[in-house]
Amino acid sequence: MRKITIFTPTFNRASTLSRLYDSLKIQTSQDFLWLIVDDGSTDDTETMVKEWMNDGIIEVSYTKQANQGKSQAHNEGVRRTMTELFTCVDSDDFLAATAVERILEYWEEHRNEDAVGILAYRDFYRSRSLTTIDSNCTKSTLFEAYTKHHLRGDTMLVYKSDIIKKYSFPSFPNEKFVPEAYLYDIIDQLGSLLILKEALYYCEYLEDGYSQNMSNLLLQNPKGYIAYIKQRLKFAKKFKQKALDTIRYTSICIASKENAYIRNAVYPVLTILTFPFGFLFFLKRYKRIN
Repeated sequence: MRKITIFTPTFNRASTLSRLYDSLKIQTSQDFLWLIVDDGSTDDTETMVKEWMNDGIIEVSYTKQANQGKSQAHNEGVRRTMTELFTCVDSDDFLAATAVERILEYWEEHRNEDAVGILAYRDFYRSRSLTTIDSNCTKSTLFEAYTKHHLRGDTMLVYKSDIIKKYSFPSFPNEKFVPEAYLYDIIDQLGSLLILKEALYYCEYLEDGYSQNMSNLLLQNPKGYIAYIKQRLKFAKKFKQKALDTIRYTSICIASKENAYIRNAVYPVLTILTFPFGFLFFLKRYKRIN
């Protein structure tokens, strides 16, 4: 059995998926399975992937589902994972040639009972934007990496499959998105990520990608975002974080016309006290597109 599953959710990305395939063909370690969940593509994705499967250069598993969004594609990918490790690589991104080899080497060398996976660096394709973290940080939760250890930039996250398989993204009628951090915040409660200070993942944010349209995306999927914010509030330990997330909670509730948001808040009193800031945040982030 392969050691790691490289999971790719895709929707109408035939034009970029081949770049990821090319990077997987030249991996210095082939101890991986490429698991593709096609979220209802209407382009040439299926035909192209099946040609790659017939080529037999790398091991590919492909499944297609009705369009439900990345979160539900992720749930399906996790359900189908049988390897020890799991990582998600988006269909418009690609890996360094040594990525699989370095991940497996680092895992075998540094794994311990507390480790839930590995955090490696992610860089921008075409323009260097190096990820950095405190030089003495060798392990951390994802949240504390950003808030305590001065992590800057994006990351590649590799998780133990037996841990990530215990959890899934919720689903809501007529919505197709839940922030990825919903799942990462849960796993943060269970242990630390080993810090691999090398760029192994390369990304290019597209104009129609999630990252370029976040405000619109949240407004179109408010229940998923509210679930994420409420969970983060339950995990929050510091008052400042509770206040900031309450402001975010209030703003999306106003934008989505969630009338019972005070009654349903994790901290109703704090929600009332921070309402002016929540309203201002709504005006800044959502009013122009509401």
